[in-house]
Amino acid sequence: MELKVIDLLAMESMKDAEVLSGHDYIHNGIEGVTIMEGPDIANWIKGGEVILTSLYSIRDFNEKEQTDFIFKLAEKRVSALIIKKHSEEISDQLLEAGERNRMPIIQLPQEVPFVDVMYPIMGELFNKQVTKLQYYKEIHDRFTALSLADKGLEKIIHTLEELIGNPVALFDRNFRCIVSTYPELEKFEMVEKVHFYEQTSGIKFPHYRQIVKYPELDNIKGHQIVVPIEALNHNKMYLLIGEINKSLVELDLIAVENAATSLSLELVKQFAVAEVEKKYKNDLIEELISGKIQSIQAVYEKANVIGWDFSGAFAAVLFKINRQSDGMLQQKGDLADRSHFLVHEAIHHYLPNGIISNKSNFFIVLWKVEKTCKNDTDWIDDIKKTARTIQEVIKKQLKDIDVQVGIGCAVNEISEIPQSYREAHDALDLGETLNGLASITAFSELGIFRLLRHVNDSSALLQFIPKSLKELLDYQQANQSDLLETLQTFLECNQNAAQTAKLLFVHYKTVVYRLERIKEITGMDFDDSEEMLSVRVGLKIYELLQREKQE
Repeated sequence: MELKVIDLLAMESMKDAEVLSGHDYIHNGIEGVTIMEGPDIANWIKGGEVILTSLYSIRDFNEKEQTDFIFKLAEKRVSALIIKKHSEEISDQLLEAGERNRMPIIQLPQEVPFVDVMYPIMGELFNKQVTKLQYYKEIHDRFTALSLADKGLEKIIHTLEELIGNPVALFDRNFRCIVSTYPELEKFEMVEKVHFYEQTSGIKFPHYRQIVKYPELDNIKGHQIVVPIEALNHNKMYLLIGEINKSLVELDLIAVENAATSLSLELVKQFAVAEVEKKYKNDLIEELISGKIQSIQAVYEKANVIGWDFSGAFAAVLFKINRQSDGMLQQKGDLADRSHFLVHEAIHHYLPNGIISNKSNFFIVLWKVEKTCKNDTDWIDDIKKTARTIQEVIKKQLKDIDVQVGIGCAVNEISEIPQSYREAHDALDLGETLNGLASITAFSELGIFRLLRHVNDSSALLQFIPKSLKELLDYQQANQSDLLETLQTFLECNQNAAQTAKLLFVHYKTVVYRLERIKEITGMDFDDSEEMLSVRVGLKIYELLQREKQE
C-alpha cells in the first residue's frame, strides 16, 4: 500500500537515474514531493517528502554547511534527495552525509524535467489516498453494522482476524482471555516491550508492540500489538493481535482502529445494559425480602424476563464487607470501590446463575438449595464451603477487609423469603458477637443463642447471667481477665483442659490452677451440665452487652 523510494526508481521517468548513496534505505516511505527553492527548505516541509533539486541554492555551501543541510533534512524524515545532473560533481561529503543519515541521494539525468518525476509521484499518492479512504469507509461501515446488529464481542474479534490475516484475542484487565480466534495464543509470556507506535502510523488508540513467547507452541517467539480499550466505570480491556502470519501494514491498522472503536462501543453498551439489569434485579429482590409482594404471578413474570428460576427451595445468604479499621470505614474512594468490585466478581464467579443483589456493603443472595428431606442440612455445608472459598479469594487480593456471611433457613415459598432474610441478618449480628468479623454463621445452628435476638431491652438480659458468673465478672483482681478468658476457652473446648492450654499458649498446670481459682471465687460446678449451659449463655450475653456498650 505505501509508496516507497524503490517504487519511485521503477517509474519510467527514473529509468536512467542513479542511486549515489543510501542504497540500503530505498524502502523509505514517500508521503509527498516538492522542489527545493531555497536552502531553508527544512523549515517548510512536513516530513516524508522526496525533494527535487539542482543544488543551485546551496552552491556556495562549504563542506560543513552541506553536511548540516543533509542532517536537517534527515531530521524532517525526508525520504530521498533527487539531484538533477549538471557539470559540477556532487561532493563526497554530501554523499557521505546522506549515507550517515539514512537518506538516499539519487542523481537524475539533465534532460528529465522535474515534472516528469513529480506528476507520477503525486498521482500514486493520490490514488493510494483514495484507496485508503475507500477502505476506511468500507471497514467503518462493516464494524458499524456489527455494532448495530448487536453481534457481540466475539463476532467483532473474528471479523478483525479475517481482515488482517492474524490471530486476535480480547483480554480483561487482569489479562484473562475473554475471547480468542486461536486458543494456542491465549497463553503467552512477555519477553520484551519494544516501543510505542507514532500517531502517523494510522491508528489513534494508544498501543504498543511487545515480543512474547507461546508455551503451547513450543515457546516460539513472536510480536504482539496491544491496544488498551477503555470503557465506562474504569473497566479496561486489551485487544491483542499476534503477528504470526505477517506484519501489520497501514490498511491493517485501519481495521484495528475500527475494531477497537467497535469494541469500546460494545463495552459501553454492555455496561449500560448491566446497570439497567442491576437496578431491575435489585428492585425485584427488595420486593421479595421486604415482603411487599403485590402479586406472586407478577414476581414470576419479572423473574422470567431476567432468567431467574424461583422454583424449589431457597435460603437467603448475606455477604457483608467489614473493613478492619474505623479510618477505612470512612473511605469512599478506591479502596471501597475495589473491595466492592472484588466481592461482586467473586460471588458472581462461583454463582454464575445466582440470584444476587447488593445494597451498601451487603450482597444478598437467594441461594437455591437441594433438600432431600425436611431435616436435611447438607445444603448448609455446601453454602459454607462455597462462602469460605469466596472469602479466601478476596483475602488474597485485599488484606484490609473481612467478608462475613450469614445464612438464613431454607424456605419453599416466595412469601417466606422475608423470614429467611431476617434470619440471615440475625445470623450476621450474632455471628459477629460469637465468632468475629470473618464468621460464616447459619441461623439454624445458633441454637439457644437465637433467643438473644428477641429481647428488646438489652438490660433485661442481665437476669440471664447466672450468679456464679457474676461473681467472676465482679472480681476486682488483676488476673480477672485471664480467669475469664480461661473459662470461656475451657467451655468452647468442651471442658478439655489440655486443649485449652494449647489454645491459650500456657502450661497445662496453669489452666488447672486457674480453673481451681474460678471454683473458689464463684462456686461453679463444672460437672453440672445445666449450670455450665447457663454460664456459657451468660458469657455470650456479656459479650453482646459489651459490644453494644462500645457501639
